[in-house]
Amino acid sequence: MRRGTERRTLARGVFAAWLCAGSAGAADVAVLSQELGAANVAVRRDAAYTLNRMGVEAKAALPALIRALGDADKQVWSFSISAIANLGPDAKDAIPALIDGLGSSRARGRERDRRQSVTRAAFALSRIGAAAVPALSDALKSDDDGQRAGAAQALAGMGGAAAPAIPALIENLKGADEVRQESAEALGAIGVAAVKPLIDAVKSADARERAGAVMALGFAGTVAKEFAPTFLELLKAEGDPQVRVALLSAIPKFAIPPEEAAPLLAVAIKDDDEQVRHAAINALVPLRGARELALPALSAMLKDESATIRQRAARALGRMGPGAAQAVPALIEAGKLSPGDASIAGALSEIGPAALPALLAQLRDAPAPDAERLFGLLRGFGAPAVPVLKEAMKHPASEVRASAARTLGGMGSDAKGAVELLFAQATDADARARAAALRALVALEADSQRLKPTLESALKDSAPEVRRAAAAGLAGSGGGNGLGVAGLVDLLDDENAASRRSAVDELGKMGAPAAAALPALLERLTDPELQLPVISAIGKIGPAASATVPRLVELTAGGAVPQRVAVLAALAGIGKTASAALPLVHAAVKDDEGDVRVAAVSAVAAIESDESKVIAILVEALADQSGRVRRPAAAALSKFGERARVATPGLVSMLERDNERGVALLAMKVIGVRSVPDLLRALTMREPQVRVFACEQLASLGAEAKEAIPRLKELSEGQPKAVEEAARGALAKIESTP
Repeated sequence: MRRGTERRTLARGVFAAWLCAGSAGAADVAVLSQELGAANVAVRRDAAYTLNRMGVEAKAALPALIRALGDADKQVWSFSISAIANLGPDAKDAIPALIDGLGSSRARGRERDRRQSVTRAAFALSRIGAAAVPALSDALKSDDDGQRAGAAQALAGMGGAAAPAIPALIENLKGADEVRQESAEALGAIGVAAVKPLIDAVKSADARERAGAVMALGFAGTVAKEFAPTFLELLKAEGDPQVRVALLSAIPKFAIPPEEAAPLLAVAIKDDDEQVRHAAINALVPLRGARELALPALSAMLKDESATIRQRAARALGRMGPGAAQAVPALIEAGKLSPGDASIAGALSEIGPAALPALLAQLRDAPAPDAERLFGLLRGFGAPAVPVLKEAMKHPASEVRASAARTLGGMGSDAKGAVELLFAQATDADARARAAALRALVALEADSQRLKPTLESALKDSAPEVRRAAAAGLAGSGGGNGLGVAGLVDLLDDENAASRRSAVDELGKMGAPAAAALPALLERLTDPELQLPVISAIGKIGPAASATVPRLVELTAGGAVPQRVAVLAALAGIGKTASAALPLVHAAVKDDEGDVRVAAVSAVAAIESDESKVIAILVEALADQSGRVRRPAAAALSKFGERARVATPGLVSMLERDNERGVALLAMKVIGVRSVPDLLRALTMREPQVRVFACEQLASLGAEAKEAIPRLKELSEGQPKAVEEAARGALAKIESTP
């Protein structure tokens, strides 16, 4: 251990000397080289780190650094390969080891670490430069795809110096995706020298090679401008999807005239291949000159008989943003062919506020069904659409006014600016418009001091839909009690899911007085969205809901965990009158699911009338593997007072757990512990409050606790003050008792 410390000190000393002097002598490098082979990993790390910081001064350590490439420690390896890279061409002796490190079999650790190791080996090789090109060209012919891709990555870092590897790189364009991608990037990085061979490769009979060659020319950029004249001809003639994707993706990288590119891109957007369509859209968006030329073609596609073609055109127009504003009328018309189509709504919202004037113009003359559809499109615009919707609230058609209010209600805080108009519409001559305005005001959480009187007044409205909207609003804001059971039951049929849920919750809050609603609540147990809230509401109604017990038990057959837990909680709420469910409850106490056991503990304590059975089950629950079961069991036992003293050993065990100590102590205080062995066990626990409690209980036993005297004497000194005082008090009472 001492030698390891000395070695680390020496390595740090060498590093510090190098920082001060600006260079290190051969003797220092020799020491660090030796340290790279040390048994102690910390010493190896220090040595590798220092050599990495020395740059070209570490040249003499190259053999040791090459050996360190096989080190199992990630930091040692990482610093060593960085030190090799710092040596540049002087590190040519490391070429075989570095190329070996590119291979899949030598890559280390998780996928992220494997990628990093290949990248760093490739970087080191690229720094070595031309001397590594022959070996890398050979590696491009490896059977290992990972090594071929890594070799191409290394060559990419050399730029034009890697030109001798061009033939091998072009051959690799036929390889797997990663190999082809890295080879294409390397060829693009080589630049001018690779252009002519790549143009020849574009004519290959192998589709993968053609696609790779196009990718590489795209990476080469402006130096490959001589390829541009033949580009469009190739795109027109090419039939292979992967080559077409490569050609389309390269369009933005060449000076292709927009008037020539736009028609081809519009055709490609209709292609049957998803990747071709995606590439066409991606190419179209950055070509501003081509956008204007493509808009008529895309607008025409919006009239296509095929919904799929219309959706593709809409997505392309959306990607253009405000630049596609002139296509808005065509998009609106397309919406008639595909009502509710998300791609149409998405395109309009991406075009943004520039689309709103056209939408407003359509709304002014639209019949009600069309207005409803247009409002659906507006919802996605957010706040910029509010002025349009406020204008629509003045429409002569009541259905349009109602639709505008419904749309605003679904826009959240974006629609706050329309609240005044909605309050005005709450007194509209048309019942549908009034109801829609009330629901929107509730959804937008309008000022409660103003909204509540409005809703209460609307409860007296002559129109049923207005009364229901008002009732839904009051229930949703916690004022449902004033609606009475009948009003809440009526609300269970409301058109709005949130209102139905509010009605269920309000009935539960009413407790026993809501018993008249039980038949209606039972009918909603088949509604997946309402089932759990209904079960909870039934439990809150209490013993008056005993008639529902058979139906609740029925629900647990094959039910999911949340459903079974909800039923057990409801049965506990019903209490002793749910005794028909006891077989289910007893079985649930031993269920495999912890959540179910937790609910069952509370249920058995509430339902089982045989006290001895309850205590036995709760005592057994104190040994449950889950604290979430043990804690409610302990709390339930405290209700039985001294009759639950049989639970003392289990409660004492809970005292050792921080998150259970409180409930266990409370139960033990209520029960009154009289077991001296259990109290002696409590005296050994680390928490002072537990030892104080045990002392107090022993004191209450008097002479019965004489066997605790030795331990109490130990605790009367050298303990926290509260413990010492409790121990002395206990001793005084025990020793004074005859």
